[in-house]
Formats: sequence, structure tokens, C-alpha cells
Amino acid sequence: MPRNVLTLLTVLLLTISAACGGGDEPTAGTDGETPGAETAAEPRSGGQAVIGVSSDIGGVNEVVTPNSLINTEILRRLFIPLVDEQPDFKTISPRLAESWEFSEDRKSLTFHLRDDVVWSDGEPVTSADVVFSYRAWTDPDVAWEAAYALEAVEAVEAMDEHTVRFDFSRAYSTQLLDTAAGAVILPEHAWGQKPFSEWRTAGDWFRENLVVSGPFDLESWTPQQEVVLKRNPLYYEEGLPYLDRLVLRVVPNQANQLTQLLTGDLDLVIQLSPDDVERVESTAGVRIIPYWTRGYIALGTNQRRAPFGAVDVRRAITYGIDRQTLVDSIWGEYGRVIASPIPPNIWAYNQDVEPLPYDPDEARRLLDEAGWTDSDGDGVRDKDGEALAIDLVTNTGNRQREDAMVLIQEQLGRIGVAVTPQAMEFNTMIQNVMGGDFDAVITGWQIPTTFDFRYAFASEEIDGGSNIIAYSNPEMDQLLDDIRSAPNLEEAKPLIDRLQVMLQRDQPYTFLWQSQRLVGVRNRLQGVEPNHLFSLFDARHWWVEDGAE
Repeated sequence: MPRNVLTLLTVLLLTISAACGGGDEPTAGTDGETPGAETAAEPRSGGQAVIGVSSDIGGVNEVVTPNSLINTEILRRLFIPLVDEQPDFKTISPRLAESWEFSEDRKSLTFHLRDDVVWSDGEPVTSADVVFSYRAWTDPDVAWEAAYALEAVEAVEAMDEHTVRFDFSRAYSTQLLDTAAGAVILPEHAWGQKPFSEWRTAGDWFRENLVVSGPFDLESWTPQQEVVLKRNPLYYEEGLPYLDRLVLRVVPNQANQLTQLLTGDLDLVIQLSPDDVERVESTAGVRIIPYWTRGYIALGTNQRRAPFGAVDVRRAITYGIDRQTLVDSIWGEYGRVIASPIPPNIWAYNQDVEPLPYDPDEARRLLDEAGWTDSDGDGVRDKDGEALAIDLVTNTGNRQREDAMVLIQEQLGRIGVAVTPQAMEFNTMIQNVMGGDFDAVITGWQIPTTFDFRYAFASEEIDGGSNIIAYSNPEMDQLLDDIRSAPNLEEAKPLIDRLQVMLQRDQPYTFLWQSQRLVGVRNRLQGVEPNHLFSLFDARHWWVEDGAE
């Protein structure tokens, strides 16, 4: 099943994306706490918060706007989905749908919608909007980047004004997430006037005909400068949002973001560097909220090229990298070495899989046995006249990854592997990586909350897909399909455990680290609880202590 490459590469290269009425089983979970600042004061209405962001949004229609972190963050404040995932990865909470239930064979899922949700022009949000949204999500002219997640949906039917049913070709573990949490509901009465065949070229039209269902509405948008969201007075949760406005100010340079946070021009910065912590902590009126992300950083070798198709060579590379030193040097207490794409704060992490140790002697042994020896005494291993040399690339502007390349060059040099670090302009790197024109790359991924890892490890994703390293293993392909087909995630857990064992054995990637994101916040802004789902999570509950503009 092919996936849209642009969606996944946004995540790949820019990684810095039931306890409810329905009674569905839990989806996933973390060990983690959701950090935030405690305050004895009561929330109050009024005022605004100014957020520093690195880039502008691309539009207001989620299904035709290029996927990016900032687009998702902002559009989820304008529109609501059927249900909300919660940051514990266990709970799915009601939103537009107040309850839901599966049929006995789990091939039908019925949602019961709230009857008090209206669009910002006063029109009610109904099951017709859900049906319309499904049509938009899956229409080939619209070509939504995440449409693949709905491959098993056969039909969506409005049973009455506030009841809608999804019918599936089969039961599987992530039906609720795929249909209800993966996208927002779109306004049929406003946007249904435009044929789907014209959606891809209608960015300005959607903005001119914008109606919203979320806590905020769009007040103004000055491209490459700022996006201003205002309170939606027709939002269904009484008293929310507390803020009058949420201002997203485009400040591309991270150093400028930090300066503006410390001077009070910004109330929140989504991502700080560990090097910034001391300055923030020594400045009155500012705090840091750290939290573990659901992303990870890895070194991937291009297995189209010799010798990286050999498991022992890939394992030798992992043994030859002192990952703990990388973490200590680059992240300090805000990072940790990982053993798999599922980091330790996620419930599906296999506790029996430990990171391979730094063991240069074992690395040398594996390379010797594979026939890579230093035949001419120049310090670089060779075989059949070819040197064991790696061009290692990453994207410019990411200081942590660039620092890692330099350390890896020195460490692998000790075992006779010549590494040439190269930081590339972002778009050039995408082109090279997608075209298979690289030896090795340091990348970032965010794990899918559905635990569907086909995007990274399935053979079908090699040609034109997102398996950029061309890892291919029929046993893995079958396991990935089995995980997807499991009736629920509890039954999928042993399969997910096996996946991590297999990845530990094959080392398609050298999994380097997981880091914490460091959010900088001025103390006047309260209620901030960022997490691995959204940095602006629950912004409708944010408030300013003094109510000032």
C-alpha cells in the first residue's frame, strides 16, 4: 500500500505528528507525566498569548494543505475531529462524537454526534458533514496525503442528523483512530460548493469561505509574519477558550525566538536547545516545560548499496558508535539511547530489547569475518579494491544532527570505517534520499500512534515510498501485516514485541536517541501542557494570569 511521500518526509526530516462513552479499548500508553506549571490562581478569560513559530501555515483546509507540524497545530484549533487522542496514548475522549460503538463483528462503527455543535456561521454540524468529510478524504482528485489509512472503509452512511456509521471490509486494531482521530470534520454547506477536482488549486477560496467548529477562528493571516486566531463565540464548550486571541508569530531563527521569549515579546517558544536552558532558568518570569517526544533519531544505511545489505556490516556500524557519548555530549539529561523505534515511554516498548552496547572489538570482529580488512595499512578497511567509506548526510540547520555526524566520523574511524559528514540543504537532501542517492543519512521519525510501521520497514515502500533505506525482509513484511490486522492493540502487543526483536537483529537503522522537547513559557501564561501529540495541546484551556493583552 503506497503512502504519500511528502507527508512522511515532513515527519522524517523535520522531526523536531478508551475511557469514553464509546467504550473502545485503549489505543496506547506512556509512562510519562504531562508536565506543566502549577498555579493556585483560577483561570480567567481575556488577553492573548504570542507564540513563536519557525514557519508559516500553508492553508486552512487540512486535506489539501501540505502536511507540517505548524499546519496541524493551528488547524486543530480551528476544527474538531470526531474524537481526541489523549497524551497518555491510552485514552480516546469524545469530541464531536459523544459516544460510539462497534457491531459484534467489529465491521461497523457507529458514532453518535453532539447536537450542540455549530459552525461559526451558526449552521449546525451534522452527520452530513461527516459523510462529506469522508468523501473529501478519499476522493482521488483531492489526493489527501493520509487517505491510505481509510483503505478498509467501504462506506459511510448518515443514519440520522446526529448518527453516522462507518462500514469496513475487515476488522483491525486501529479502526477508531483511523476514522475518528486522524482528521478534522469539514463544513459541507460551505466547502461543498467547490468541486473536489478544483480543491488542489483553491487555497484562497477556502480561506475566503472559512467557517470553523473549533475553539478559535481565523482573525487575520499575514503570510510569513503572523497568524492571529480569535475566540470563536459559538464554540460549544461554555466559557472556552479563555484567551481572546492566540497569535502565532513567524520567527525563523531559534536564537531570535529565545531572545524574544526572554524579553517578553513572546509568551511561548515551542522548541529550545539544551544550550538555552541555563539562560532561561536564570531569567525571572520564564520557565521550561520538558517532555519526551514520540520521535526518534536514527542513522540509516542505503541497503541498495554494498556493503550495507549485509546484516553483519550494519550491526558492526551500530557496535562502532558510542551512542551514550553522543547523547551525553549533545543532549545531556534531555536525551537517552534507544533500542528500537518505540521509545521507553511508550507502553508498546519491549522491555527485553536493550540497545546494542558500544563494542568496537565486536565491530572489528564482524567486519573481519565479512572480509573487510585493512589490506594496505592506511587505516581504512577495504575489500576487493573498494574502501569501506561512507558519505553521511543530514539536513543543514539541525545542530544536534550535525554535531552527531562529527562524533560518528571519529568513532567509526577507530574501527576502520571512513566517514565523510555532509550537511545538505533540506530540499536537496529530500531529492537525494528519495532518489536513493546516498550512503547513509541521519533522520528523524515520529512513531505512528497506530503502531503501523509499514512506512519505514515494508518492502512495498521501497520503490517510490518511504522505506528510504530499502530494507527488505519477507518475515518483516508478514509481521507488519499481522500487526495491522490484529483485532485490537492488546492482541497486537506480542507482535509489536517481535517487531522490535527483529529490528534489533537486523539493524536496518542504528537507533541513536530519543530527546525531550524543551518548551519555553513565560509565567504569565498558564494551563500550558504540551505533549508528544501537540505542542499547542489544549490551548482552549490556556489563560493569562493578569488578563492583559
